[in-house]
Amino acid sequence: MTETCLELCYKVASNRASAGGGGVVAALRQPMAWLGIALWAVESVAWVLALRTLPLSQAYPVMCLTYLTIPLACRLLLREGLSARKLWASALIAMGVALIAGRQA
Repeated sequence: MTETCLELCYKVASNRASAGGGGVVAALRQPMAWLGIALWAVESVAWVLALRTLPLSQAYPVMCLTYLTIPLACRLLLREGLSARKLWASALIAMGVALIAGRQA
């Protein structure tokens, strides 16, 4: 979930910078970019802690759930398009994660 939030922060910062005609430096002046960076740091610590108790082969597929949560969040919060093809692909990834998690549990 943190990954989804930080990616949304980066997107909002990028959109705001582009609206002002700026590039990367302008994006880094956006508070949302720094919130995204802070979330990345939190996520990194949480990831290391999670890997202390979980095998990587079980933990990593859960990270792939961002292929489902990011498109849904972009649709709901940023009003981006979400085609049926993207939705089905995301659902297939989620099903694959469920199969991996169920097999190793």
